[in-house]
Amino acid sequence: MIGSLACPYPLKSITDAELQKLAQALWNWNICEACQNVETCTNSGCSWRRSARLKRFFDYYKYVTSSYVPDLLPTSTPALRNHEDVFDIIRLLQAHPDTKRSELTHEYLSKRDKPPSSSDQHWAFNLAVQVMSMVKCSAENQPSSLLELGTQAIQWHFDESLAEFLSRAFPQKDTGNLHVHDDSGQIRDIKPALTARRLKKVAGLRFQGTDDLQNHLRMDVKKGVVEIYHYTSVLREHLAASQTLHDSLVFENSISARNIPRQIALEALDSMQKILFPFDSDSEKILRDLVAKESLDPDCLQYASAVYRRESEEVVSYNYFGARLVDLFRELEDPSPRGILEKWLQRKSGARYMMMATLVGVIIAIILGILGLAVGVFQAWVSYEAWKHPVSSGN
Repeated sequence: MIGSLACPYPLKSITDAELQKLAQALWNWNICEACQNVETCTNSGCSWRRSARLKRFFDYYKYVTSSYVPDLLPTSTPALRNHEDVFDIIRLLQAHPDTKRSELTHEYLSKRDKPPSSSDQHWAFNLAVQVMSMVKCSAENQPSSLLELGTQAIQWHFDESLAEFLSRAFPQKDTGNLHVHDDSGQIRDIKPALTARRLKKVAGLRFQGTDDLQNHLRMDVKKGVVEIYHYTSVLREHLAASQTLHDSLVFENSISARNIPRQIALEALDSMQKILFPFDSDSEKILRDLVAKESLDPDCLQYASAVYRRESEEVVSYNYFGARLVDLFRELEDPSPRGILEKWLQRKSGARYMMMATLVGVIIAIILGILGLAVGVFQAWVSYEAWKHPVSSGN
């Protein structure tokens, strides 16, 4: 029996030392010797001091990697023999974002004495992309995968580079910088209207966390659910890692070469903390409830982000998630009918509410009429009984 058969889950467990290597691979963390030796850290510049607030992401990594089951064939070895293989693939993808998937796969895995099966190779690269970009992907002709965790993954084609894949996963759309013309012809900024409180109260929407960044702000109109990517700790780390890189390596308005593109990270972070759940508001209370009841990343309640921004990034334009914010605004202006009564009434918001108000008025009038009739009948009966059976006064 080959060694791999004795270990069907090679990534099931992970040590703190391996988590440190993960952070170094993703964000080039500078970890002091004391932390590497599990000793008391006295270095204020040690990156590992930030590891506590990444606990939810580390738990996510453990969950994703622990589900990896290689093809246990006598003629092959697992594509991912240990966590170091995951880190190697991440570094390879970072170094060659414009190289085709097929070429990268061949470069990394063909040199082994017993190359992994084709499906195992696909799974290994899908997993690495999911960890570094927080986007679920699948290979061509791969109908399903446990890695997808019940959601629809985006195909990363063999003849496509990582940069091309991410560009397709996050298409840019011209949304006019989130401004619309109101009834009076004035230009209106829609962002202040899109608080979680208004979306919940007016549009009847509720919020649900997602670990797939590509699904951020995606709305299921039928169910009345808006997905929110809540790993703000990860977004901040990607911003910190790319903050000092030269602009030629980090394209503000296009897909970059490092992990989560900087513009996408900024939009996701600001749409959460400046639009949906602004600090010190009723909407923030909704977010606190989501963290407490639905296990969202507690870091999303930390609103300090200035240290991760460049001077030109105080005001963020929404090139990637703007269209979804516009969809939320339209839903706010014209809520979709979801209840039985609302679906029966007209689709147009104003007409629907006018008809509902009229219907409620008619029902109230009928009820009052019935009550008035009942009172009249009772009074008539009392009068009849008094006439029929007069009470004589005693002398």
